[in-house]
Amino acid sequence: MPDLTAEQLSHFQGAITLCYCWQLQPRDGSQTIRVTDHDRAVTFRGESWQTGLVIEASVFRHTLSLSPEPLDLKGGLEADGIAADDLKAGVWDGAKVSVYRVDWQATDQGVWLWSGYITDIREEGDRFAIGLASIKSDLERTSDRVFSRRCDTVFGGAACGVDVESAPQPECDKRFATCRDVFSNAVNFRGFPHMPGNDAVISGPGEKRDGSSRGIER
Repeated sequence: MPDLTAEQLSHFQGAITLCYCWQLQPRDGSQTIRVTDHDRAVTFRGESWQTGLVIEASVFRHTLSLSPEPLDLKGGLEADGIAADDLKAGVWDGAKVSVYRVDWQATDQGVWLWSGYITDIREEGDRFAIGLASIKSDLERTSDRVFSRRCDTVFGGAACGVDVESAPQPECDKRFATCRDVFSNAVNFRGFPHMPGNDAVISGPGEKRDGSSRGIER
């Protein structure tokens, strides 16, 4: 989302009346904590945002890239439901965070600024350094299986099925040819040996290419 527009800013009463409102949800979704850096509780979107947030950073970057946009904020975080010992123990690592900028004198004037996750919380004296990563980091996270011409399972694991102790050799290079010819285990091969390479994708009509130029033998 882009920075505040001139029209949006014109609705605010001035920078002195602006505050940050953070909504935090731990990984297990067991609770939702709403906290503000204002010195009094703020009612925004029909919810009460309690006091207890202190941060030194004032800028949340917005780009059009797919970068996870890591941020490192320093400050304090105290609220009902958040214990200092839990922060130290990493209970809130991975929590989802949504940040809003709100006019506490006219709380209908508030905008979403940023969403992401707490990557880590480090104690620094009487304060904490809070590492954050944009929600766009989800796009960099590997989900489910990886499509590759080589096998993606653990040699000797349940999906592989090879008995390592009685196998003809102690290691596997993950190639289909090795799985088939050395271990007689082609039926359990967890790769995609016939997946075409880039050369097959860009080849012209009539050209016969199977992707072997990628250097991965079957």
